[in-house]
Amino acid sequence: MTQSIGHLLDTITEDQGDRVSLKDVIARFESRGFGPLLLIPSLIALLPTGAIPGVPSICGITLFLVCIQVAYGKKHPWLPNTLTKKTISTGKIDSAVEKAKPYVTKSERLLRPRVEILSTPPLKNLVAAICGVAALCMIPLEALPFAAAAPAFALSLTAVGMINKDGIFILAGLIFQILTGYLVYQVLTMA
Repeated sequence: MTQSIGHLLDTITEDQGDRVSLKDVIARFESRGFGPLLLIPSLIALLPTGAIPGVPSICGITLFLVCIQVAYGKKHPWLPNTLTKKTISTGKIDSAVEKAKPYVTKSERLLRPRVEILSTPPLKNLVAAICGVAALCMIPLEALPFAAAAPAFALSLTAVGMINKDGIFILAGLIFQILTGYLVYQVLTMA
């Protein structure tokens, strides 16, 4: 493990002003691979910042675009300017990070490289495609209070696994993503 997830979270708002743009976040973590690019928007949607109307949809679309590009083997993600210009208060991000840190610290004790094949191509590309579908689930689930947290949690687990090359966490994230798909199916058939 080269860098702790807690440290990655601490650097989100480092050297930023009052607001942080999605472009700044992506630029900061792009060189660290797919895991952080999956983790940061997932946590934004999972934590209290995800209760802000529109945030889960923006995170879902962002995650979908990043995941699909990773699935196709692109090295650097591209996102439309309308998404990259979206900003969120630095204070809200810092508050969300502080709430997440105790859980992150506990989960890091469980992480270690294992079943690494899931974090390397071509399986990494397949995992990214599945994550892209789960990311889209955030959009219809945003209509229900806190329901978008389900795919955000599943994607966070997968991201933590990718960052640490821990296939057990990746697999757990994929299982939760399948359950999220079932939840979306139930929500859409109720209408």
